[in-house]
Amino acid sequence: MHMPPPLLKNRYRLLAPIGQGGMGTVYRAHDEALDREVAIKFLPPQHHTKPTSRARFIREAQVIARLTHPNIMTIYDVDFEDIWPYLVLEYINGQHLHAYQVARGGVLSLEESLRIAQDTLHALAYAHGQAIIHRDIKPTNILITSANQTKVTDFGLAFIHGDSRMTEEGMIVGTLLYVAPEVILSAPIDYNLDLYALGCVWYEMLTGRPPYTGDLAAVISQILNAPIPNLRDANPQIPLEIAQIITKLLAKRPDERFQSAADVLERLSSWEQRQHPILKASPPLVDEETTESIALYTALEDTATALEVERRRLATMLEDTVIGSLNLLLSQAGLYEQTLAANAQARTAASVLASLARQTLQQVRDLAGELYPALLENLGLEPALEHLAHQYTRTHGLRVELALQRMAERLNPPLELALYRLAQDALYRAVQRGRAASVSIALVRQADRIQFHFSDNGTQSLGVEALRASRQRLEQLGGRVQTEIQPSGGLVIQVVLDLRPPLDLTPREHEVLALLAQGLTNKQIAQQLSVSPRTVNFHLDNLYSKLGVNSRTAAVLAALRQGFIQR
Repeated sequence: MHMPPPLLKNRYRLLAPIGQGGMGTVYRAHDEALDREVAIKFLPPQHHTKPTSRARFIREAQVIARLTHPNIMTIYDVDFEDIWPYLVLEYINGQHLHAYQVARGGVLSLEESLRIAQDTLHALAYAHGQAIIHRDIKPTNILITSANQTKVTDFGLAFIHGDSRMTEEGMIVGTLLYVAPEVILSAPIDYNLDLYALGCVWYEMLTGRPPYTGDLAAVISQILNAPIPNLRDANPQIPLEIAQIITKLLAKRPDERFQSAADVLERLSSWEQRQHPILKASPPLVDEETTESIALYTALEDTATALEVERRRLATMLEDTVIGSLNLLLSQAGLYEQTLAANAQARTAASVLASLARQTLQQVRDLAGELYPALLENLGLEPALEHLAHQYTRTHGLRVELALQRMAERLNPPLELALYRLAQDALYRAVQRGRAASVSIALVRQADRIQFHFSDNGTQSLGVEALRASRQRLEQLGGRVQTEIQPSGGLVIQVVLDLRPPLDLTPREHEVLALLAQGLTNKQIAQQLSVSPRTVNFHLDNLYSKLGVNSRTAAVLAALRQGFIQR
C-alpha cells in the first residue's frame, strides 16, 4: 500500500497533498468531527517496517504536542491507520520560507528578515526551554502565513532519522546546507545547533543563497574548514552589527556562538533601540522639565484606581443582588419540578425556566468575574489569563492558543492588572467586532523584560478604539505598546515592559526624590537639606543612574511607579 487511506478513524478525510519530502507527505484534510481544515503528515512508507520508527514517531509527537506557542505549528493528534502512522497538524494557509523568498525575487528586506528571524528565535527559545532541540531548521521548515506570521514546523521529526539523515539519498543537500560542523563530525550537540542553522537561513534571506554552496564534498569541506563568509561582501547594505550577529551564529565552534536564543533576541533588541532612540526614551508622559507631567501622571493613576474600585463595587452588587436572587429562583424551580411530578407539561415548563435561569446565572457570574477578576488578585496573571481564555472558549466557541511562561515571581499588581485588562479588551474586540474564530496569547519573561503578544484571525478591522484605555494604562506604567491591523482584518498587539531589579535607595536619596516631587529646584533642595547644590547634583546623578532616567521629571515618575514616593 503506497497511498494512505482516504478516511482516517472515520474522522479525518484527506482532500489533497500539499507537500512532500524526506519526512513524508503532507495532506490537507477535513476534520469532520470539529468541521475544520487540518494538515495530516504521514511517516514515509520506507520507515513503516523499521522496528523503532513507529515507536519513535509516537514518542516524539507526544513530546512536541506539549509545545504551545504562536510561532510553532500546533499538533492536534497522533495515531495509526492500518500501517500508516500520522500526525494531525494545524493547517496553515501560507507558504514555506523558500517559496516566499523566491516569490519576492530571492532576497528579503532587512526589516522582513528581522521579523522572520525574531519570530523563529522566539519559537526556539520556547522549545529549548522545554529541552527540545529542533535539529532541522531550514527554509522549508519555516512557514509564513497569509497574515505574515512565522510558524516553525517539524519540531522533533528530525529525531526519527537521527544522524542517518546525513547519508539518506534525496535529503543530503537539502539539509546539509544548514547543518553545523559538530553534526558532520558526530560530536555532541547542544541547543545552539539550531542557532547555527538559523544563521544559515538568515544569511540566505539577505543574500539569496546559503553561506556555503557547491556539490556535497565541497559543502562539507566549506562547513568544516572555510572562513565564515562576510555577509556585507554579498550585501553591502546590511548594517555592520546585524552582519556580526549572523557571523557569530555561524561560528564553527559551538562555544563561540550565542549560547541561547534569548541571548540573540536581547542583542537584537538592544540594536533596534539604538536605531530608534524613541524606544529608549523616557515613558511617553515625560517630555519636559515641568511638574505638569507629574500632575498628569498622578491624575491618570487616580482615575485608573477609581475605575477599578467602581468595577469591584458593581461586581459586589451583582453578587449580592442579581446572583443571590437567581440562586433563590433556581431553588424554588427545583421545588416546583418535584411538586409537579404528575403534570408532565407543567414540569417541563418549570424545567425550561430553571435551565434559562441557570444560563442567566452563569452569564451574570461571568460578568461579575470580568468586572472584578478575583483569580488575578489571588493567584496571579497566568492563571487569570488561562481562566479568561477558557471562559471565551466556553461562551463564544473561540479557539485560544496560550503560551504563558510561568513567572518565578509575580509582577507588581498594577502591571498584572493592566496586562489582564488589555487581554480582556482584545478578546472582547476579537469576538464582538473582529469576528475572529481563533486568537493566540503569549507571555514571556526574559531577564528584565516582559513581552506580551496577542493576535487574532479576525476579518473586521473595527473596534480598535475599545483598546484605548487599557493601552494608555500600560503606556502610563512604562510599557511600549504596538498595535497593527493585518490586511485580513486581524489584530496584532505587541507589548514590551522593561523590569528593573529592586533598588536600594539611601535615606538621603529618598529625601531628594520627595523634594523633587514637590517641584523644588536644586538650590531649594539644598536649602531644605542644609547641603550644597553640588551635593544635590551628586545625589541626582546617583538617582538617575539607579532609576535608568536622565531628567528630574523622569526620575519622579519612575519613583512614583516603583512606590518610592507617594502621589
